[in-house]
Amino acid sequence: MSDPGLPPFMTDSSGGPPPVSDGSFAQSMGAFGALLKLQQNISERFPKSKVPWNETRKFLKASTIENIKSTSLYKFQMGLFKEIGLGNMQLISYAPMHYIFAVPNNPVCNFYPALQNQKVCVATTDALHRFFREELELECSVEETECIKNGDPVCKFKVDLQPISAYQIMLDKNDKMILSGVRPPVDENELKERVRALTVYKLLEKGKLSEIGNAYMQFAGTMEVEEKVFDPPWKLQEELSSIAETHNTFGGAFGEMAQKVQNTQKEPAPEPKPQVSEETKQLQEEAKKTDSFAELLSKMKKNQDGQ
Repeated sequence: MSDPGLPPFMTDSSGGPPPVSDGSFAQSMGAFGALLKLQQNISERFPKSKVPWNETRKFLKASTIENIKSTSLYKFQMGLFKEIGLGNMQLISYAPMHYIFAVPNNPVCNFYPALQNQKVCVATTDALHRFFREELELECSVEETECIKNGDPVCKFKVDLQPISAYQIMLDKNDKMILSGVRPPVDENELKERVRALTVYKLLEKGKLSEIGNAYMQFAGTMEVEEKVFDPPWKLQEELSSIAETHNTFGGAFGEMAQKVQNTQKEPAPEPKPQVSEETKQLQEEAKKTDSFAELLSKMKKNQDGQ
């Protein structure tokens, strides 16, 4: 049985990275060592990077690249990938549930100095898939569409979210009230913003439940999921930055920072994974086998009619 901590590119030969044997022996050993170091960084950092749904919700509901980039989740993701060794990744294109990230001067390409005319960034593809699936709990597919080693100016990666998975996290109880035709206890500005987001995701159309929205509410909207509430992984860093800004001397800031870190280390690690019903699990598994949301809903309706 393979180590569950290893990503596919370290355990699955069919989906592995390009061979590092081309070129000199020194180049091959250097590439192999760099890949091992990258894997070690991912294995050490990712388990500590679980993100609560309320933060993922802000990311999903942001409707422009500028708004997405202003979220704490996006800033955390870009910083995390850079620290791990995956380069200066940036979001360059967006549509609801579809994201394209680019990495100029991608350091992963340097692992293969002798290779040309092929895409080599399996490590980055895998890291993106793991981050969205494991840290955000968003089922997705990830594909490298352009690569510097294939003659492209930058490396590009397309992330497509699975709709059922995205809706489950994005929609809170107030959103479901709106989809049910009930006004939630929010002010007018927040109500308009929620309606806008639901319209962007095609759950509402001209203020009314769309076909997709109706199907979702009928077959998945009433599923009960216990959402775990815990601090995002960037909270301590933000608190330390705030402490530094409020002190005039290094000594005063250092003392308070040390106390903050010590208190954080004493706190028990949260168990963030929500409790999902069996019905929801079955729906998620079925979604992985289905090419489109419409096809999934059709299957669900047939199953319900046959019961």
